[in-house]
Amino acid sequence: MTTNTLHRPSLIAFLRQAFSHATNGGPLFYAWMTLLTCVALVGVNAWANQVVGGMQVTGMGDHVSWGLYISNFTFFVGVAAAAVMMVIPAYLYHDHEMHDAVIVGELLAIAAIVICLLSVTVDLGRPDRFWHLMPVIGRFNWPISLLTWDVIVLNGYLGLNAWICGYLLWSRWRGVAPSPRLYLPFVFLSILWAVSIHTVTAFLYCGLGGRPFWNTALLAPRFLASAFVAGPALIIVVLLTLQRLGGYPFGDKPVHMLVRVVRITALINLFMLAVECFTALYTGSTHAASLRYLLFGMHGHHALVPWMWSAITLNVVAAAAFQWPGLLKRPRLLITACLMTFVGIWIEKGMGLVVPGFIPSTMHEIVEYVPSLTEWKVTLGIIAGGALIYTLLLKVALPLIAGWTPGLSVGVEAMDAQHRRLFEQLNVLVAAVRSGRGAEELGRTLDFLDGYVREHFTDEEKLMSDAGYPAVEGHRRLHASFIAELEAVRAGLATAGTDRQILAERLHLSLRDWLLRHIQVEDRAYGEFLADRS
Repeated sequence: MTTNTLHRPSLIAFLRQAFSHATNGGPLFYAWMTLLTCVALVGVNAWANQVVGGMQVTGMGDHVSWGLYISNFTFFVGVAAAAVMMVIPAYLYHDHEMHDAVIVGELLAIAAIVICLLSVTVDLGRPDRFWHLMPVIGRFNWPISLLTWDVIVLNGYLGLNAWICGYLLWSRWRGVAPSPRLYLPFVFLSILWAVSIHTVTAFLYCGLGGRPFWNTALLAPRFLASAFVAGPALIIVVLLTLQRLGGYPFGDKPVHMLVRVVRITALINLFMLAVECFTALYTGSTHAASLRYLLFGMHGHHALVPWMWSAITLNVVAAAAFQWPGLLKRPRLLITACLMTFVGIWIEKGMGLVVPGFIPSTMHEIVEYVPSLTEWKVTLGIIAGGALIYTLLLKVALPLIAGWTPGLSVGVEAMDAQHRRLFEQLNVLVAAVRSGRGAEELGRTLDFLDGYVREHFTDEEKLMSDAGYPAVEGHRRLHASFIAELEAVRAGLATAGTDRQILAERLHLSLRDWLLRHIQVEDRAYGEFLADRS
């Protein structure tokens, strides 16, 4: 056996390996990254043309000064806020099965906030004006300006999620338990902060007294309701895609929980929209003109009518699909429903909320807005850039979520290789059940684990005995308990029936946690003993 001196993993080594994970993959990964890069570069080129030619190359003007860019900004603020729907059950209710999936939502929040910041930047027209949004450096106008409050809450939320994700992944890579005092306070703060980012964004609109279409007390609740539809829907698509492509062992519980959330919030969002329409159209309130233009057109102008009715159709059909109890058994239909409600909310909160606030104008003029080709290129480029960042973050995080990390090294190359193989096979166990390959594949996986674990434990105990390790007997007892748990699972398979998938998920979680604790404590102890002797 070859032994290496144990050392504390450094941050530089972590970043180096993170870069390696983020930039290496198979043909599908490179094809996806190439596509996103090309779209992002098209967006950069279009923005450069916009900077040179001015905002006249967009469809915006004096009458409609907020268009596709601010629509995109408003929507993705909600997507970022939706990460809280996974944080709450995982940390407030101590649902440990949700912990691994939470990182997927928090990384999405980081990418979504980046999209928001880029959307605001391109809407400024001149990028050199961005420095006015920076405290101390520019003319920040805090606390008078609501825009400065939005800058604070968005960047604060970005910082919170970056710290939580970075610290948890760094701890997982080192193979140590994260210190609760270094991340839990920030987790609970992020729950309140997630609500604040969309509430403050809604107040940006409500505070404009000259735009009666936005002067409604329901705007902030509508923003939150729609956010908790579109965000979870996107996370469901991501989780199902990751399970399909990589067999990552998140389990079915996160998807089931998010489906239950969307099932309710989709109805709440439609109810709030109906209430707004009734109040405006029946009573003839001040913002009825904008709503009539949005839904039915006005004086021959109807550019937004197809947009809004498309959004309503998509949201109604998707909400109905989510009420069907059998949806969870039809992954393709579930993904379709998620994409429908995602696109529907994007239209509703963008072209269906931002633009009609300017039509008719304060002078009762109707000047319609249609996004220009430049705007579409820039917007798609920004979204592609966000997707690129999210993909790279997932590439770093997923191997750490899946199992063995360099921080779990015991300093013995052969033992490290066997530990890696054990983690890989535990993930195969979950993937076998999730992909519907049935009892035969599951049995083969357990057969492998049973034989390989015994071989690994025999090699490990021999290594400790030959070295004169004093705690070898205690180690043998722990190994025996692990084998007993495997045998109990095998016995349970005969009676598991329809609960076979649940049994596999529980097996993965319990055995993985056992392996992590065992390697971090007992195996590291004999590794340090061998390192001291050498």
